Amino acid sequence: MSPKTVQLVFFLSLFVFFGCAPIKDTKNTESPSPVSDVEAAGSESSNPLKAMDINEYYFMASGISPDWTLDIATDRIRLKTGGDTLNTPHINPDRAMDSNVRRYRLITEATEMTIQVHQKPCESESGTSSPYAVEVEYKRTGESGYTTLNGCGAYIMDYRLHDIWALESLNGEEITLIEGLERPTLEINSRNYTFMGSTSCNQMRGAVFYEPGLLRFNKVITTRKMCPGGLEAAFLKALQSTIHYELGDRRLRLTNPNGAELVFRKVD
Repeated sequence: MSPKTVQLVFFLSLFVFFGCAPIKDTKNTESPSPVSDVEAAGSESSNPLKAMDINEYYFMASGISPDWTLDIATDRIRLKTGGDTLNTPHINPDRAMDSNVRRYRLITEATEMTIQVHQKPCESESGTSSPYAVEVEYKRTGESGYTTLNGCGAYIMDYRLHDIWALESLNGEEITLIEGLERPTLEINSRNYTFMGSTSCNQMRGAVFYEPGLLRFNKVITTRKMCPGGLEAAFLKALQSTIHYELGDRRLRLTNPNGAELVFRKVD
């Protein structure tokens, strides 16, 4: 075999080897999408969005004049106006200049839509109150102008929170009860965003602010009996300062970034 023939065979071998080598999958090498506050609120095991069924809606809004409904699920967003329905894939919202506003920008082959969710009290024309005001602007492909809809909405509270919980530990220390005190309890009503319970010797009630992964206890009202020791004051201070929650092993854990922690066990 001549030297030129040997060289030709060598280069043909290289071509076949590299041409048949598997191509590295680069689909996931792009920069990841920004993580929203909702996604960052918990790990995969504790994040309520991860725990939800993929077809479950976690935010709902509606309005009248005209009648419309908006449902946001973990895999899609659906807008109904009269007899018309627009479905788009789910996307994560971004934050507007005002941190209390989440904005969804959706563009598909058939629809352009912007959804703004404002964290502020909203009273509907029917007289019901909600924690969010919602504005939707949309148009179908080919239409010249946008239709604007205004209404109210709320996040659908994690159904696992709807229970009675007894306090086990406060800021890392197990609860020790002295004479005259009972174990603090917390009963959360996920249907009307309220709670009630006991502080250790007084009854309490208030409102619950909820977003996936976030839980705040507001507008706390208690009876005025004098309680021995400092358990009630420490409990109420921690309860009103916690903002995150985790569920698991029949426990509810409430925390905040400054180190406050309340751990409750589920009461059968």
